[in-house]
Amino acid sequence: MKNIKVVIFDFDGTIADSLPMHFNKIIDLAKKRFSVDKKEKEIIEEIKNKSYFELMKSFKISWIKIPIILGIIKKSQKDLYLQVDKIKVFPGMEKLLKDLKENSYKIGILSSNMQKNVNKFIKINQLNFFDIVYCEPNILGKDRTIKKMMKKYNLKAEEIVYVGDEIRDIVACHKMGVKMIGVSWGLHTIEALRKNGVDYIVSKPREILEIININ
Repeated sequence: MKNIKVVIFDFDGTIADSLPMHFNKIIDLAKKRFSVDKKEKEIIEEIKNKSYFELMKSFKISWIKIPIILGIIKKSQKDLYLQVDKIKVFPGMEKLLKDLKENSYKIGILSSNMQKNVNKFIKINQLNFFDIVYCEPNILGKDRTIKKMMKKYNLKAEEIVYVGDEIRDIVACHKMGVKMIGVSWGLHTIEALRKNGVDYIVSKPREILEIININ
């Protein structure tokens, strides 16, 4: 990729294998709080293939419930702090981070998770590679979070590539003019990422460096 100097990673589902923990909470929330009458397998299938807006429509959740959902997500993130030590780094990710540093790229994390969760995960797993760790609980407006991060660290859109696993990442990157690499091991399926216009897709962490260098 021409002019790329900074590689920004999403946290949950991209670096950290936290999705199984999140799935359990989402399924419990859908069934108990919003009376979603579907089997667990069906709920997971929809989560992996639909945007948040599509899920709300499918699960028949009113827009007025959004503050409740955001409140539950915030509480879930607070609870996660006590379980961070149980979350693993995706295989191959640590080597990728090391290789990126050796190739003189700056590395960052941008996440809607809590800063203390991300910092604790980095410390436990000794991932001392990051130049930027920027967290903001903006679930539905990630483009604004990217914009704030760019302003704070004086970054230009053409210098950044974002690595993520969600449809909302694609939407945010498109709005900000940032290229995105989608990963196959995260929340949304390859088909969902392609359907929503992701620039590149990888199935292994090492392919990220190959794409950046080759292109």
